[in-house]
This record gives sequence, structure tokens and C-alpha cells, in this order.
Amino acid sequence: MSRDRQRRLRVLLVGTEFFRSYGGIQYVNRLLVDALREFALRTPLQLDVFSYMDGSEHFPAMMTGDAPVRWHGGERSRRRLAWRLTKTLASAHPHLVLFTHVSLLPLVEAVRALAPQARVALLAHGTEVWQPLAARVARCLARVDSFVAPSAFTAQKLADVQGISPERITVIPHGLDPAWIRESAAGSAAGAAGSRSGGPLLLSVTRLSRADREGKGIDLVLQALPAVIARFPSVRYRVVGGGGDFPRLADLVRSLGFEERTELPGARRSDDLWQSYAQADVFVLPTQVEGFGIVFLEAMSSRLPVVAVRAAAAPEVVEDGVTGILVTPGRTDQLADALIALLSDEDRRRAMGEAGRRRVELMYRFEHFSARWERWLAAQVPEALYVARQSNALTAARAAAGAA
Repeated sequence: MSRDRQRRLRVLLVGTEFFRSYGGIQYVNRLLVDALREFALRTPLQLDVFSYMDGSEHFPAMMTGDAPVRWHGGERSRRRLAWRLTKTLASAHPHLVLFTHVSLLPLVEAVRALAPQARVALLAHGTEVWQPLAARVARCLARVDSFVAPSAFTAQKLADVQGISPERITVIPHGLDPAWIRESAAGSAAGAAGSRSGGPLLLSVTRLSRADREGKGIDLVLQALPAVIARFPSVRYRVVGGGGDFPRLADLVRSLGFEERTELPGARRSDDLWQSYAQADVFVLPTQVEGFGIVFLEAMSSRLPVVAVRAAAAPEVVEDGVTGILVTPGRTDQLADALIALLSDEDRRRAMGEAGRRRVELMYRFEHFSARWERWLAAQVPEALYVARQSNALTAARAAAGAA
């Protein structure tokens, strides 16, 4: 290994998926890569990214030429992923190995065998750690040095359900993609123009998973809809998202006779999604299974009041009475009342929307996310970070002296 590479901070990031498809975990994984690449601009860093689901063709071309980042696609083969990880461990001498999903923790045995000097960390997202783990995975938790959770709720689950001591857990809230606020403004301008003529619009954005259909709460919104329709006959409801539960939800909408006022456009990206936020009057998602809730940030950034429930991590993101209204889980009457109250009061909607936008600007921009991870990284490998920065400063000083 060259002396230059020895002086770099070396991080291995191991995840299930980054770029092959879109979802909450993929979103956070991509954001984490961006944060580490930004960190590399100030500190010599070698980042190796390993993905179980992605192939080489899924890694963005803009990153493949990035010197501090090396890409290792598993192409949906755990054996291939394990082979590539062990090959790198034998030569890279990493300071930190960060797993971004608990299902990959059995690979920690290879890390401990081939890179015993490395610190090992796990990023927990939400429901995957809220229940007891399979025995093989649970045994690996003891080999992990530190844990990161996006919310105090998930951190408490790690402590209560998985038996992790609280001092080993750090809460790092998620943030918005740096492109979101900038590009959503264009979507808002385009979307607002063709939006309001059809009556008030309620919006939900979520993955329609069979496993999560009880917890996501879309059925509850449909149950609350008759009371809202009684007050606002022209109200419409749009559910943006795709997944295995989509056919059942479409059948439910038909059986309830809501085809005329319920829109199910499926999964959307970029401009279409931004326009949906721009066209909506209220964002509603009474989910009980969010480890954080990035869609709440998207809604608040789009100046929408949010209706959610007092469950999981939602109360940590949505400030009740300020950026939205929180209701009791399972109470369709409270859900209907909250929607009616907001649709009845444009000034209140606008005030909550502005408060939500301010909350995002103060707490949940990419810069906040990146800074929190940088502080955590510095606490994990302080000596390696010091050596990397000092050697970088020394190299710069020598280069300046040579030029003079």
C-alpha cells in the first residue's frame, strides 16, 4: 500500500441497495454516499461502497471516476458480495466498516477475521430492528461497536428489543436530498398552475407494501373520506406510490365507490412527484411504521401541513399544532376532524406550511445531515482522522514551499 493511501481515512460502506430502485433505505444510502464524498473534499478519504442488490451498471457514471470512491456491486448475489468484501478487507486495512442494513450483519465475521483493527457500525432504519432478529443475525450484534438510528424511537427499540446499551447508540436524523429544495421549486411552479381547479386535494406518498399495509394507514384515510366528502363534496385524494399492495388498494377504492375522487398514479419520480406536492392542500399519512419519515420532510419543505399519528417516529418530525396535526392511531374520526379543520382554514394551512418549511431549513437540510455524520465519524476514528488531516496539511505545505 502506498504511503499516500496509508494516510487516508479508509471507510467501507456495506448496504443492501443504493441506486437500483427507489425507497426510503435507498434514499438514505445515497445521501450517505454524498455526505462521505463531500467529507472527502476536506479530509483524505478512501471510500469503498458495497451493494448487495446493485450491479456495476447501476452506479452513476458521475461517481465512477471519483478517485476517493470505489464501487463494488453484488448483483443480487450474497456470495459475490462476500467475495468482493473479503478481497477488499485483506488489502484495504479499513478504519471503519459501516453496515447500512441489519440483514448484512453476518458479514461482520469476515470483518473481524480480516480487519480486526476496524471499528464496525450498523445503521438501523426502522421496522427491521423493532422485532426480535433471527438467531444468526442477533448473535452478530455483539460484534458491532456502535449503532446509528434516525430517531429516538428506533434508538429505544434497539435498546429494548435488541438489548443494545444506550451509550452505543447515536441518533442521527435524516435530511433532504440537496437537489430536493432547489428542484422542487421548479416543480411547484409547474404544478401549481394546473392544480387547484378540481377542488381541494389530499396527498399521501408512500411505498405500498403488502407487509406494511396495516401500518401505513392508507385504508384509514379512505375510511375517513366519507366524513370529509360530506363537508367538501369536491375533495380529491391522491396516493403516490407503487408496490405489492397496489392491486388490493385499487380494488378497495372501487369497492368503496371512490374511483371518481381517488387517484392512484403509482410510483413517481422527480417532476411528477414535486408537482403532486405543489398541487396538494394537505399531506396525510397516518403511518405507524416509520423509523423517521422522509416524506414528512418533503411535504413540509413543500409548505404543506401534515396530518399524521402519534406513533413511531412521526412526533419527532411533525410538530403537533405547529407544522401539522397528530391524531390517535386508529381513530378515523380524529383523522377526519383534522382533515376537515385544515381544509376549512386556509390561513391555518398556510401558517403550518410555512412553519414546516422553516423547520426543514433549520434542522433537516443536507448540510445538517452531512455535519451530523461528520461529527459521528470523527468520534469513531479520531486518531485516523487526525493523521489523515495532518498529512494532508503537510503535503499542501510542501507543495506550496516547492512552488515558491
